[in-house]
Amino acid sequence: MPFTFSHPAIVLPLTFLPRQWFSLTGLVIGSLTPDFEYFLRMRIKSNYSHTIDGLFWFDLPLGMLLAFLFHNNVRDRLFDNLPTFLKSRFLTFKQFDWNRHFKRNSLIVTISILIGAASHIFWDSFSHDHGYFVQTIPALQNSVYFLGRQIPILKILQHSSTLLGGLVIAFAIYKLPTYKTENENINLKYWAILVGLTLTIISVRLLSGLDFKQYGNVIVTAISAGLISLTITPWLTRTKE
Repeated sequence: MPFTFSHPAIVLPLTFLPRQWFSLTGLVIGSLTPDFEYFLRMRIKSNYSHTIDGLFWFDLPLGMLLAFLFHNNVRDRLFDNLPTFLKSRFLTFKQFDWNRHFKRNSLIVTISILIGAASHIFWDSFSHDHGYFVQTIPALQNSVYFLGRQIPILKILQHSSTLLGGLVIAFAIYKLPTYKTENENINLKYWAILVGLTLTIISVRLLSGLDFKQYGNVIVTAISAGLISLTITPWLTRTKE
């Protein structure tokens, strides 16, 4: 599967449509949501989120929850503590009133989340062993020899599309307008707590039986731990300050 955080690249072209036709939050979070079954399980196993039925009963409600968590809890603290290169591009989004936007555009947000999640499943269908297009296009099941190793074409598609998606997202961020930031200081306490929580969660998972040699599950666990920490850290820093 392509790396989770490369998936928003496929929905970015939709942002050229009239603004009232889509929700950027819905598209981006929707494009990430199917992989959250991995993060909830802390292992690479998905029975529901990458299915058509799962789009509606798993991805959609979870995408809604993630959108509200991000805008109401994670966003402002995270943006305040980003490096200047990113902060100068993202701080303007702190002015966005998500709750008000959702009340006025709930249908658009809903459709955008579904489109984002469907785009994720579509992309994965070219690079999963049991993906629809892998099963219907025989060439995707073939392998090529490279440096003395046999590499499945679907794996080449997986990793090359991950790289391409990451580059597209990086370019899109680079092209965002920049604004002068009043405070360029980074709260080290914020990052210390976030990193500390992340390492603690990973350690607990390893001690509870995670096999370090199962690198896929280790990576998923690390991402999950980071996301949990991103959610908890704003509450802890708010309390301490």
